[in-house]
Amino acid sequence: MLSNEDWVVDSNLSIDVSFVKNILNCFDESALEMTLKLSDYVKGLNIPINLTALTIGDKKLDTYLKTLYALRFDKALRINNNEDIRFLPQIVAHVISQYVKEINKQDVIILGRQSGEGDNGKTPLLVAEILKWPCITQVINIEADKEDTLKVTNMVDGGILTQIIRTPCVLSVGNAPNSYMRVPTLRDKMKYGKREIDVLEIDEFNIKALLDTCRNECELKSLEKISHERQGVIIEGKTPAEKARILYDSYLKERLEKL
Repeated sequence: MLSNEDWVVDSNLSIDVSFVKNILNCFDESALEMTLKLSDYVKGLNIPINLTALTIGDKKLDTYLKTLYALRFDKALRINNNEDIRFLPQIVAHVISQYVKEINKQDVIILGRQSGEGDNGKTPLLVAEILKWPCITQVINIEADKEDTLKVTNMVDGGILTQIIRTPCVLSVGNAPNSYMRVPTLRDKMKYGKREIDVLEIDEFNIKALLDTCRNECELKSLEKISHERQGVIIEGKTPAEKARILYDSYLKERLEKL
């Protein structure tokens, strides 16, 4: 969402994106919508469910947490952080795991498979390893089975697998179809969206030693913008009809015949 002129890397290897509108990345959005669908599903089964949303970052993320309150999440929590952990999934996994073990126990952790910045795809796997829970990756659907089991569908090599999983477990959501997050009504925004966001400080999670270790193992050297420009071909012709004929004969005819 940045123009080439605005894509400037500062001395701290960061880019000023404060003026750019933030959006949920597609994997997190799918994970949140699956969580809401699971909550809707269990209402008729008399299975108790309590939804907690957690994010790590600064105050600008509160907007998304308030939206989740309006969508009937029971608890929304932000862990305030000023450290650069974009490329340190070990830190993110450590914080999530410690929160679940020591502060707010969970039966199921549902995560998007990767962030839009770090893009490493490791966090769900590391959380599962630390907690010693099973991890199902590339999840595309979640349904309730019994109080302590879930019916989970995920993509595997060569097809799609549906299995019954006993909790606790970590679910990593991948390219799930038709999983855009719903929009809360204005009434729910007014009624539920004004609740206060719970805030903890990342220093409470004893990350300093781990942060030093991770930085010694992996050092960020530079950031470069990836070009997404496509090569084009100019079709020469005297009239639009002639250009359309060249386009069809040279580029479209063979593809259409294969269809």
